[in-house]
Amino acid sequence: MYASFFKQRCLLIITGLLFCISSYAQDLSIKGILKDETGKGVPGANLQIKGTKNTVATDFDGSFQIKASIGSELIVSFIGFETRTIKITSPGTLDIVLKTSSKELQEIVVVGYGTSKKKDLTGAITTVKSQDITGRRTVQVSDALQGAMAGVTVSRNGAAPGSQSKIRFRGVTTIGVSGNDPLIIVDGVPTANIDYLNPDDIESITALKDAASTAIYGSRAAAGVLLVTTRRAKAGKTSLEYSYEYAQAEPVNQPATTGAVRYMQLYNEYLANDGAAPLYSQATITNYNANHAANPDLYPDTDWQKSIIKNNAPRIIHNLAFSSGSENVKSRATLGYSSSDALYDNRGFKKLNAGVYNDFKFSNKLTASFDVSAVRTENKDVNIFNNNVFLDARVMAPIYDDYYSDGRYALGKDGRNAVAQIGAGGFKKFITNNLSGRIAVNFKPFKGLTLTGQASPTIIFGPVEREENGQIVQDPSKQFIKVVEFTDMLDPSKKVAVGQQPASASLNESKSYNYRFNGQFVANYNNSFSGKHNLDATFGYENNYSYVETIRASRATYTLSNYPYLDNGLPTFRDNGGSAYETALSSYFGRVSYNFKNRYYLQAGGRYDGSSRFNQDQRWAFFPSLGAGWAVSEEPFFKSVKEWGVDFLKFRASWGQSGNERIGNYPYQASISLYNSLFYQNGVVVAPTSGSQVNYAVDDITWETQESTNIGLDATFLNNRLTLSGDVFYKQTKDILLKLNVPLYLGYDAPFQNAGKVSSKGFEATVSWSDNIGTDWKYSVGANISDAKTNVDDLKGTSILGDTSNIEGNEFAAWYGYKSSGIFQTAAEVAASPKTSASTKPGDIKYVDIDGDGQITPDKDRVILGGSLPRYTFGLNGKLSYKTLDFSFVAYGVGKQQVRLSNYAVQPFQETFGNVPTLIDGKFWSATNTAEQNAAAEYPRLSNASSGNNYAMSDFWLVNGSYLRIKNITLGYNFNKKITDQLGIQGLRLYVAGNDLFTISHFPKGSDPEVDAISYPIVKTFMTGLNVKF
Repeated sequence: MYASFFKQRCLLIITGLLFCISSYAQDLSIKGILKDETGKGVPGANLQIKGTKNTVATDFDGSFQIKASIGSELIVSFIGFETRTIKITSPGTLDIVLKTSSKELQEIVVVGYGTSKKKDLTGAITTVKSQDITGRRTVQVSDALQGAMAGVTVSRNGAAPGSQSKIRFRGVTTIGVSGNDPLIIVDGVPTANIDYLNPDDIESITALKDAASTAIYGSRAAAGVLLVTTRRAKAGKTSLEYSYEYAQAEPVNQPATTGAVRYMQLYNEYLANDGAAPLYSQATITNYNANHAANPDLYPDTDWQKSIIKNNAPRIIHNLAFSSGSENVKSRATLGYSSSDALYDNRGFKKLNAGVYNDFKFSNKLTASFDVSAVRTENKDVNIFNNNVFLDARVMAPIYDDYYSDGRYALGKDGRNAVAQIGAGGFKKFITNNLSGRIAVNFKPFKGLTLTGQASPTIIFGPVEREENGQIVQDPSKQFIKVVEFTDMLDPSKKVAVGQQPASASLNESKSYNYRFNGQFVANYNNSFSGKHNLDATFGYENNYSYVETIRASRATYTLSNYPYLDNGLPTFRDNGGSAYETALSSYFGRVSYNFKNRYYLQAGGRYDGSSRFNQDQRWAFFPSLGAGWAVSEEPFFKSVKEWGVDFLKFRASWGQSGNERIGNYPYQASISLYNSLFYQNGVVVAPTSGSQVNYAVDDITWETQESTNIGLDATFLNNRLTLSGDVFYKQTKDILLKLNVPLYLGYDAPFQNAGKVSSKGFEATVSWSDNIGTDWKYSVGANISDAKTNVDDLKGTSILGDTSNIEGNEFAAWYGYKSSGIFQTAAEVAASPKTSASTKPGDIKYVDIDGDGQITPDKDRVILGGSLPRYTFGLNGKLSYKTLDFSFVAYGVGKQQVRLSNYAVQPFQETFGNVPTLIDGKFWSATNTAEQNAAAEYPRLSNASSGNNYAMSDFWLVNGSYLRIKNITLGYNFNKKITDQLGIQGLRLYVAGNDLFTISHFPKGSDPEVDAISYPIVKTFMTGLNVKF
């Protein structure tokens, strides 16, 4: 009995002790203070007991109190500091010190033929990560770069499906057609088009902007370099990711035009101002609306914009990616598809991407990569007068009909009916198929040395490219021109012949075959000696080869209008042609980087290029570079400065040269073109061959060379929450190819010769801030701004004149025209003033007589009116997240630019019959106005006779082109782990987003700062999508 009692007492004591221990563990309160390395308290830091939801934030002085149990782990984190994990071993007060994190500075960035730590850079390099690219929600990669990087200007020429934006680094590099486009390198391989890529396949994009960074790419890098790194699988992770997005695009800033009654009233005034009788009687005008209601076929009132332009255009995007990785094999396979409709029928863009990216580890010394990727794009459009749907939408007058009441196509203006041509005029397609592969082998024979061999073939089947009016244009892969059948308004069985239509259906096909091969061998040595001396050396050889072959064929007189193939056209009406050329580039390159104690940095590099585009005596050139940096923050004396909140400060400077060899294929050789023209000989069609020399050879033609100097700084503050980077630069391109005059008796166009010089100077700056509020709120904001002013230094005494002109000593592409002095108000004022012609009357624009000779002439009175290129371009971005909810925005703008209002936005009666923009209605000078009204008139009188005077290039039509545009707003929700576990998936995200939602500008209503009145308009796009990870 006693033993039993003893056992019971022991059990009670043990149970009590366990209860006390449990209670003690649950009630344990841990207090402490969190400090940085200088001893200051860290407010707002996050403390969490590992594996629980028990979290607190430090107070303003860094103090905290949190409940924990013995043996639990306390995780301490804050932006700008290294995360610490502390095990709770006993009750009491904790004194925790956080070290400043240098994670961002330790970040690895891609450079030419290698990588580097961000803190070790001496050149001007900017990187954009994958989340910032995909977060823009664009189909084309180039669009996602607008406003993303300082010093990189991205200009759009509309938002047509499949359109590509123009990318420029630090102003203008050369006067040539393609020499201003940056070199694009994808995973070490040169490529022609960044928009071939799927944004979801990109890990990062790095911009090399100064010559110290670009010189290692030599003769192709004068306009800058974009290095693209694709996403790859990671070891130990297997996932299947799918994303879907649906979007609707709506046009913005559409110029409005008048209806039929107002059009006729204004047209009569237009005629009267030129001394002609009115075309429309007052009775016709008064009764027109009633007559239109009774008989719309005979009395049309067509809103051509509404008939042609749709309210919205849908877009869908699908992306699928599978990743799997072990220590020895990592593979990622991707498939992407996008389809974008246009704002009018029978136009659209489709893109299909597929890729497989593999990494193999055979041993610690031997690794390899093998990639295969393919892309197909198809851009379909319609055949229409002037190849511009929006021109007809703006110009066509409302008195011309689009459809008859029974649904047949009306004649429009003498058979010019854009609605009919869109619906039944045939099509044109631009199709590209791109297949590329890459194999790379890396061997590390001993510590520090890596030898890499890489081979990459690419085959492209696509449209034929050619130069036209200083621009590179593409011929359609297939263009089928059909005859639109018009019938009499009253008799549908009676066909009507019109002058705007071709005699018969015809087919044009053109295709190019492009084979490219890139081979590289690179040796890299990276090592540290005595913990003080750090060396990184890269040397290599590269060979690029390209072969292009084109073929063209056409047929006419098609009997089956729905069979668009060459064998259906009559062979007697045929035209065939073709061409071929090849180019090669051999290169030796190297770069040596050294730093002492991560404090003093030196870098030297260069490239020796040999190009087949030049004569043997001019074929080779060397492009050197030098760079230096000083990390002041690593100096012992800087420790006291760090107490003021400066974590890192580095100054850097660089100088270098790079070149441009994109100047045509054989400029030093005389080329002969062969022709065969069809004609009848003795009643038989024959095609004799002939040939002729088409260019004047200049055998000493050589490289365009750019020399660049850059000074910059990088700094971080307040525990790396605030980052700042800035650069100033000057670059000059010399030996620019210009067409200088040759004697006319030679019989050739002016050949290219090395003669010109242009220079650009400017600055760029980037600032960002990242922080959190408590444990649930996180946010970041960033901004960048850059400016580049390009001047024409030397044109060997020539000038390139036009509305924008290049004149020695002036800004590149400066506006060139008359200086205006208001609008003539009276006949006496006209008689007493210099003018452009005798037909000038009151209501016409008045110009300044620059040379004072009493007349206005283009040779003597046109002057530089200011620059046309954008200045002070800037980008803004911000992110905010609360638990599983996130919000982000991106904005872009131009701080200074002069833009000319398009004639189609302000000039009435284009082509003498066109419509009138409502922008000018009631604001132009008119004989029916009072003197006070005319004195306040914003636009000249309606006149055809004076249109040459009134719409000549002058500052009268220049407006402030600065603007701010919200590029993207995204709101997303990430489902928490509890829900995704229940669904059996790794992650699920839903989002809604909008692009180009609104713009702040000085432009008149209906005009847009990025496009003119007859270009495909900018669209605002509303999107919704999901991302699922299995």
